[in-house]
Amino acid sequence: MYIRTFQAANLQAALAEIREQMGTDATVLHTRQVKDGWMGWLGRTQVEVTAGLRTENNQPSLAGQAPSESLPRPEAEQLRELLIREGVSDAVAERWTRRSIETLRVEHGGQAMAFSSMALQNALQRVVAADIECGAPIRALPNERRVIALVGPTGVGKTTTVAKLAAGFRIQQKRRVGLLTIDTYRIAAVHQLQAYADIMDLPMQVVERPDQMQAGLKALGDVDLVLIDTAGRNPHFTARIEQLRALLAAAAPDETHLVLSATSSASTTAGVLKGFASVKPTAAILTKMDESEQTAGVLSAFYEQNAPPLSYLTTGQQVPDDIEVGNRDRIVKALLGRPQAPAIAA
Repeated sequence: MYIRTFQAANLQAALAEIREQMGTDATVLHTRQVKDGWMGWLGRTQVEVTAGLRTENNQPSLAGQAPSESLPRPEAEQLRELLIREGVSDAVAERWTRRSIETLRVEHGGQAMAFSSMALQNALQRVVAADIECGAPIRALPNERRVIALVGPTGVGKTTTVAKLAAGFRIQQKRRVGLLTIDTYRIAAVHQLQAYADIMDLPMQVVERPDQMQAGLKALGDVDLVLIDTAGRNPHFTARIEQLRALLAAAAPDETHLVLSATSSASTTAGVLKGFASVKPTAAILTKMDESEQTAGVLSAFYEQNAPPLSYLTTGQQVPDDIEVGNRDRIVKALLGRPQAPAIAA
């Protein structure tokens, strides 16, 4: 199977390009909408189509394409299969494999040649890093109140992450911080956040309904930063997501950070990104990096779902230490896990 990815203004144009370059026997494997602007914003919406072509002996013979442009089969198939085993979708595995090979070819003067396993993995890390957006951390200035909300499914560490952020701004940056929770489904979560607030001497409010939000925010007093903790929502439960939207609308946060776990599968991550899309998160936080042996599947879902830029990573339970600003290099180093990829023969 020979696989290629095309982008065009619409599906008809993409199919026409596929027929022209791959012939009428090509099969469409995957389609999605993408934007070509900065970080997927303010750009034109296009259609991305991945097509496959099965030919005799699996060797592509494409109109207008020289044999040297096909992917070297020792390298390409093994790298692609490795990515798929780690949870990457077929379409993204093909894209990352093809771009890794192309990157190495450019670096070696355009020659069609075999590459070592280490060279391929290094190229792959650079390719994936280019597909992952990292955003700016939260900014809190004196006398300029900002409201930041954290949302996400259950069990991803939202409350602990709120505590880490609060401690960082309160202790390290000397900002006045207030905490507000709308996680009234779990009494333990409220008590946990209250314990953090007491230790750091921070004001805290509990809000149950949208009509209580403005009073709760006002009761926090003259603070520089308000951090809002929310109850975990099932991304497939539309009614609960709508409740969350109503509460956030009443709070009017300056930023909304979607919290996801690095231990999740690609399909789970994709479901969370889809389910919380209506909340319009402005950034994403990836937690439990220390518990994940590989990030390939999660990053595959981030790419396919046009995830918001990563603002922070968390790497443990210690408050406030185990949190850092989103960093591409840090994420892609865990791409294929701790075990080394099998050697790829020349």
